[in-house]
Amino acid sequence: MRRGRRNGLIATAAAVVALGGLASLQPAVAVGPFGPSGRVTVTPAASNQFAGTLDEGSGSREFTARHGAPPDGGSGALEVRTPGDGDKRQYVTDEVAGPLSRFTDASYWAYRDPASSSGAMPSFAIAVDVNGGTLEAGDLYVLTYLPDRAPAGTWTRYDVGSGTYCTTRQIGRVDAYRQCRDGGEQRTLSDIMAAYPDMTAYAAGFNQGGGDAGLVSAVDLLRVGGRTYDFEPG
Repeated sequence: MRRGRRNGLIATAAAVVALGGLASLQPAVAVGPFGPSGRVTVTPAASNQFAGTLDEGSGSREFTARHGAPPDGGSGALEVRTPGDGDKRQYVTDEVAGPLSRFTDASYWAYRDPASSSGAMPSFAIAVDVNGGTLEAGDLYVLTYLPDRAPAGTWTRYDVGSGTYCTTRQIGRVDAYRQCRDGGEQRTLSDIMAAYPDMTAYAAGFNQGGGDAGLVSAVDLLRVGGRTYDFEPG
């Protein structure tokens, strides 16, 4: 599917998919045959097409040095707060759109503030077109990676490329994260690609909330397809 066609369809589908709504952003840059590569710094002034897509309630996102950063992660990171059970914050980009094989080496770092009343960690999600053709209602799925819990106050690296994902069809306002957390079937990317050989990604990023009241976390150094995103306050 051509990129312009993809963005128009995402705008149409935004009401029924958790990771939609990216059509208003500027065109992606530095995209080659194997996707974007290199290292870029994401700040409040330079988003690299990252955006909140289904923010709900009173949660927040903030670029800050409050929690430090993982090794080689600069001075800061992106903090995410979801104080209430119904609060949700997402931060995704469509720069990583393309074949699912692009995510086989994906990873990110996450941190949980010791003051958090939740023991969860921010999850990773990939919005996909199940058949890779024209994006129609019913073609929208979200692959959700649930990270293992980690000690508070410590940066932890998650190798999502070798992890497992829940596959959730987006109908209405289905919460893919809640479904996965509550016992959804988890499969490797290799298994998912074998079951859906034409499936393609059009956006990916972080999700927090939908049952994680009191979680204060931070994320940094998201790596997808040879590109590393370093989140910094400025």
